[in-house]
Amino acid sequence: MVYLDHAYDGANIAWDDRSVRSPRVIFGQISYLPGGFVGPRIQRDYELIVLHSGSCEVRIDGNPGRSLDPGLAYLFRPGHREHFLYDDRGQSNHAWCSVSPGFLPDALRLGLDTVQEGAGFPPSECFKRIVSAAFLFRSGQSASALQVVDTLGLALFAEFVHMVHHAAEPFRDDSVIRAKHYMEDHLRDPDCLVQAMAVAGCSKSALTYKFANELGTSPSRYLWRIRTEKGLELLADTGLSVAEIADRCGFQSPFHFSRCVRLMQGLPPREIRRRAWAKEPVCEPCMPSRANALYP
Repeated sequence: MVYLDHAYDGANIAWDDRSVRSPRVIFGQISYLPGGFVGPRIQRDYELIVLHSGSCEVRIDGNPGRSLDPGLAYLFRPGHREHFLYDDRGQSNHAWCSVSPGFLPDALRLGLDTVQEGAGFPPSECFKRIVSAAFLFRSGQSASALQVVDTLGLALFAEFVHMVHHAAEPFRDDSVIRAKHYMEDHLRDPDCLVQAMAVAGCSKSALTYKFANELGTSPSRYLWRIRTEKGLELLADTGLSVAEIADRCGFQSPFHFSRCVRLMQGLPPREIRRRAWAKEPVCEPCMPSRANALYP
């Protein structure tokens, strides 16, 4: 991994030494004096940048420049030629986190690749706390500390995808949004559906009608679908047992989870995991009419 090559590509740089790195993840902060710049350079990593103050114009692959708005998080992907031009009138400050492409799980990389090019997103409180936690460490610390830095790097990019998903929320009905977000955050809770209705502030029949109108499904079916999708993610990205995954995702039993996975993907959980770990393709999800059979 390349440490952004600021020392080679930038002008009038005032370094802020608050940086930490592992072989796969870097968190850093830097300040540029008026007229500072970086590049042109080829981006080798997935990188998140938050401009705290000042201004910055970014030119990608020779295209016309676009401005970064202070306070928003931006994603930069590997393989592009970048040129950053900072404020001519005053100092600019930004923080970043970069992760080697090969270190990102496939599901997370796919999520990042769907983010709209050039779009900025307000950092969530979780995003800010992950960054703050990373700066508690320093480069050169123990192997266990650097493993924590690796974990925080992956967590930051996962939270960014979560932020983008919520920022791009297409639903107009606030009660649907509240119920949907509650379900996503409380999959393990056996009373998740009841509590989601309470959070939405409407009756079961009213919420069922709104879900059908906005999502084309019922609240119950939506909940079991996202529980199954989360279970599939854990099968691919962790070594948790089927029973542990079933419990974490709110299934009634390991058998119930296995049945839902079979109906959605046509394969048992252990085969899903084997193919994911062997980088083999998993079959396409089943048709909605068949998938609906697993949801009450």
